[in-house]
Amino acid sequence: MIKIAPEISLVITTYNSPAFLELVLKSVLRQHVFPLEVIIADDGSGEETRQLIDRYRKIMPVPLIHSWIPDEGFRLSKSRNVAIVKAKGSYIVNIDGDMVLMPHFIEDHRSLMKENQFVAGSRARLKEKETLRHCENLNAEFHLWSKGLGRRLVLLRIPFMHYWIKGRSGLSRARGGHLAFWKKDFMEINGFEERFNGWGYEDSEFVQRLYNKGVMRKNAKLLAGAVHLYHKEKTDDRASKNMELLQDTIENSNKKAILGADQYI
Repeated sequence: MIKIAPEISLVITTYNSPAFLELVLKSVLRQHVFPLEVIIADDGSGEETRQLIDRYRKIMPVPLIHSWIPDEGFRLSKSRNVAIVKAKGSYIVNIDGDMVLMPHFIEDHRSLMKENQFVAGSRARLKEKETLRHCENLNAEFHLWSKGLGRRLVLLRIPFMHYWIKGRSGLSRARGGHLAFWKKDFMEINGFEERFNGWGYEDSEFVQRLYNKGVMRKNAKLLAGAVHLYHKEKTDDRASKNMELLQDTIENSNKKAILGADQYI
């Protein structure tokens, strides 16, 4: 009989990257404890992604939900908001579709759940050559000494030592690619801000509003390991405008998104 964490909805963002998404879904199948459901927050992917999700829906032991929005440019915040509003779990573990999970990932996040806290996770980084090899071989298995890993110590799992390591504070490395939070906190700050245009700073602004609400940060040190698959970093000439939105949230202690999740209730 499979073990399920009934509080947790796992949300995976994706956009036209079925090779990466397949490795992520394979890593979900290897979990020692499964989430209540898996929701794909899809920013407008095509038919290949839909077929992949349909195929994995047949073998996933928990519901696999495809939350799709039309492809109208980079709308990560919207795709996340639409997906998370649908979530039945009281606790959201949000990852990007390039994050391959270690087998204790959901189990560890369940152990980290605490009221009035969110969790910022870490990730090892896989180099380009090894990313291509793992995609070609459909190999979602990693260990501490896997070839091509940067920041490999992130994969160390020592639960009893976790509480001795404080880790980073503030906005440093708190990204939506590996972030966990209570759904009620998400709804109270109105989710991700959809006024962000293009890539950049939407994760930091979301985390800042959690801080402004009084939600404290916990770091998933020595727990909940994951491997980030290589891809070219995104750049966007609209990032300076996005930075202004972040600065406004910091300076004015904004708690709620103006254009956020309440549109989908």
